[in-house]
Amino acid sequence: MDKYREHLTPIQVACIMISGLVGISILAVPREIAGGTGLGGAGSATPLASLLGSSVTFIGLLALLYLGKRFPKQTVISYANTVIGKPLGRVYSFLVIVFFIGLAGLEIRQFGEVIVGALLPRTPIQIPIFFMALLCAVTGFQRVATFAYLHFFYLPLILIPMVIIVFPAFQDLEIYHLTPVLGNSPTLIGFLSGSLIMPQALTSFFVVAMLIPFMKDPKKCVKGGTWGFWIGTIIIMVVTTICIGVFGEKEIRQMFWPTLNLGRMVHVPAEIFARIDSVLVISWIYATFTTILTYYFIAIRGTGELFHFHKYKVMSALSFFITFFVAMWPDDIYEVYNFILSWTLFGILVTIVIPLFLLFIAIIRKKRGEGA
Repeated sequence: MDKYREHLTPIQVACIMISGLVGISILAVPREIAGGTGLGGAGSATPLASLLGSSVTFIGLLALLYLGKRFPKQTVISYANTVIGKPLGRVYSFLVIVFFIGLAGLEIRQFGEVIVGALLPRTPIQIPIFFMALLCAVTGFQRVATFAYLHFFYLPLILIPMVIIVFPAFQDLEIYHLTPVLGNSPTLIGFLSGSLIMPQALTSFFVVAMLIPFMKDPKKCVKGGTWGFWIGTIIIMVVTTICIGVFGEKEIRQMFWPTLNLGRMVHVPAEIFARIDSVLVISWIYATFTTILTYYFIAIRGTGELFHFHKYKVMSALSFFITFFVAMWPDDIYEVYNFILSWTLFGILVTIVIPLFLLFIAIIRKKRGEGA
């Protein structure tokens, strides 16, 4: 298969970015930014903290996009070897693979906790974990175009219910919950810890580093990547602002999934739906699938390129067992979120810091790939 015949468009790249970003973390992000990290959080400064964290993430995205323009026929797994040498490049590529396969397992566990906690309380948690891991593992990774079509298909099913259900909660927003804008008795550590949640929640943006070589015109990657990132990020920021504005920082810290609680407050005329939050959860399941699928895509395609082994079905089968094991490792939901916060903090190094370093070295060494 010639990977340069995939011909992804900037719109497809943007759709992949949006559906990957608006994913599993949207239920808990408001709580974590406001004060769920154990370091105080941002409180009423949550909107400002989320904007700062998103801007930091965007810097990492720009590094990957401009690296993609310098190496239009290579993924990050390949051009890392060119920029910093094969030994260090392979170590970095291995860290990328380990990070995303581990993150997939932890997010699948979070998915299982929400399903059991919100929809199916009598169902053993192993059941939703097993089926989500299996669903992602059996998805074909041979063609990037198929991966893009899946994201494109599910995007309306993710966004439309969220817009219809969550955004009407604007009418319940209380301005005093959002003031002062810099937080009530803010601490620098608390504000920064809240800001760091956004880069941790937006790690799926890294997928663009695996997509650029498959674009019809790689030079348009900046346009597609930027639009996709900010549309997805703004949706998360708006939902976060609504949650903190409706519940306030004290109440939101008592919730595991503030966005789900927000959906329960919405009333549909004529009582068409007895539980409107169930529709939100169904939409969230689609978003969870596309996000975890993105993690799988990075890990499996990255593994194939790193080890020159392109039997994706074999790697998918192995990844199923790994992610299932990781998902079952935490003892309870408290450990799940502790593991996720610690693991994604390591991910900031992998997805933002090192790509910035790679871009700096590529510019200094004047490294460019074929077709740049």
